[in-house]
Amino acid sequence: MAAVTSTTPPASSGPAGPSSPQAVTQALLDLGRDPQHPFTVAVEGERIVARWVWKDAHDAGGSARSSYALRITLLPETHEYKRSEINTERSTGTATGTATFTSAKVVGPVTRTLEAHGWQRRKTALGKAIRSLFS
Repeated sequence: MAAVTSTTPPASSGPAGPSSPQAVTQALLDLGRDPQHPFTVAVEGERIVARWVWKDAHDAGGSARSSYALRITLLPETHEYKRSEINTERSTGTATGTATFTSAKVVGPVTRTLEAHGWQRRKTALGKAIRSLFS
């Protein structure tokens, strides 16, 4: 029997279909607890938020803190989700240093988990129009 991980839903004997909102939420929370990923996941109101604080530097001149949040809103009636991203940077004084960050380290695992559970990103009207031009 194949191993079930936070990104793969359990096998079922019935027809394949999307996981429930509760199951996919739990899978995303489990993903955020996995130490191989540099982010945490929490439920904040109606959203699931994957958050990564990638720089927290302090030196004699000040401090700097940067963070990234990927916000997911599940749409249970269609098994789709909406997503938005927020980057924030705060500094005091003249803190120096560099940080390397790529949102793919958050977006990739979250998207793979959602897709493994049968959830698809909601298509916007603009996206639908562009796709219809090429089909």
